[in-house]
Amino acid sequence: MPLPAYANNGPVDCSIKPDTNVLKGRSVVITGGANGFGEAFTRAFAAAGAFVTFGDIDVKKGESLAAELGSNVRFVRCDITSWDDQLALFKKAVTESPAKSCDIVIANAGITGPDPVFTLEGMSGPLPRVPQPHPLTIVSDPTTEPTKPELRILQVNMIGSFYTLKLGQHYLRFAPESAQSDRCFIFMGSIAGILDQPGSFQYSASKFGLRGLMRSARRTLWQQDIRINYIAPWYTKTTILKPQVIATLISKGVEFAEIEDCTTAALRITCDRSINGRSFGIIPRSIVSEGYTDINLDDYDEGTLWQNLQSIALAASIRTMPAAKQNAH
Repeated sequence: MPLPAYANNGPVDCSIKPDTNVLKGRSVVITGGANGFGEAFTRAFAAAGAFVTFGDIDVKKGESLAAELGSNVRFVRCDITSWDDQLALFKKAVTESPAKSCDIVIANAGITGPDPVFTLEGMSGPLPRVPQPHPLTIVSDPTTEPTKPELRILQVNMIGSFYTLKLGQHYLRFAPESAQSDRCFIFMGSIAGILDQPGSFQYSASKFGLRGLMRSARRTLWQQDIRINYIAPWYTKTTILKPQVIATLISKGVEFAEIEDCTTAALRITCDRSINGRSFGIIPRSIVSEGYTDINLDDYDEGTLWQNLQSIALAASIRTMPAAKQNAH
C-alpha cells in the first residue's frame, strides 16, 4: 500500500511494544555504528534478524563488532563528512544484503565538544559599563582580532547527515517492492534540538537543523514511499560524554535516560509503518515510564495562526513546483 501524504496523526502511543519480526531480512544502514547509540542500534537490529551495514571512523572497534555479531553484519570504514566514504557504505549494503536492497537508514553519527564559535579571544578583564560582569563577558584587549572558528561539529552533524539523507533517498527508492516493503529513515538528533542549551552554538544549530530537515522532508518523501522520523535523547551515559562531564551532570541533579530506550524507540519506528514525520524524546524512566515519548511539538492546532500560515507555506512552496516555474524565481 502506498504511503499517504504526511498528516498529523499523533501523538504516537509509546506503550506499544515493537514487533521486531518484520525486521527479519531487512537491510539496515547505520552511520557511526561502532560506539554509543550507534553500537546499540547495530546490536539491536542484528539481534532482530536484520542485515546490518554500519560505518564508523573507529576501525578497530568496527571490525571487532562486526566479527562478534556474525555473517549478517558488515563494517565499512566511514567518515560521514566524506561523500565517497558514505557512498561506499551504501553500496556495500546494497551489494551484500540478501535482497540487494537498502530498507532502513539511521543517520546516527555525530559529535559534540567545546565550541570555538562560542569561545572569545582576549578575555581577562571586565567590559566597560558592566558593573557586575559575568565571567563570559570579561575582555582585556578590545583590539584583539577574532580567529576563524573551526566548524567541525557542524560539518559532522549537519553536512554529514545531509549526505546520508541524499544517499538514503536514492537507495531506499530502489528497495524491491513487496507486500511487506517499507522504507524508513531516522535522524539521530538530541534534546538540544528541542530545548535551549547555552554555549553549544554548533551542536544546538545542528540538532535543531536536523529536526527542521525532518519536517521539510516529511512533506515530500512520502511520494517516494519513504518515512522519516527524528529521535532526541536526553542526557545519556554514552561514550560521547566524558566521565568528568557525567560527574558534573550528576552534581547538578541530572537524571539519565537509558540507551536501551533509544533502541526501543528506533525499533518501534522501523516496525510501525504508520509512524511518519514524528520526533521522539528519550527521557528518564522516572519521568516517562516507557523511557521515550512522542514530543508532539512539530505541528500546530487547527484554526491557529501558525496552522493557517503553515497551510499557505505548503501551497506556496516554490521548490516543489515544476522546474519552469522554479526558474522564474
